[in-house]
Amino acid sequence: MSTDAHPYRFYWLLWVVLLAVTLLMIAIEGAGLPAALAVLVLLFGSAIKATLIIFYYMHLKFEHMGLIMTVLVGLFVTAILMFVLPAYDGGHILDSFQNLKEYSG
Repeated sequence: MSTDAHPYRFYWLLWVVLLAVTLLMIAIEGAGLPAALAVLVLLFGSAIKATLIIFYYMHLKFEHMGLIMTVLVGLFVTAILMFVLPAYDGGHILDSFQNLKEYSG
């Protein structure tokens, strides 16, 4: 197994790095930082973790750029569908509740 692109030791080291970033993110959550700074740091930590997982555990670092872009575009579109569209719909629901209060009140 020593002829692999990455020996098991590398994956264990990467796992330790991911664990350290996760523990750091948990510590930041309870550190009492301002909300905007905490969200920014947590999003940055999540991006680091996602990048490491995508490129090394999913082995995309060694693939052709076309496959990498297909996966990354798919993740981006999924994120839009999961977060942007429900937020847009949620705004309409909140407006509906406010209009209902005005008519009933």
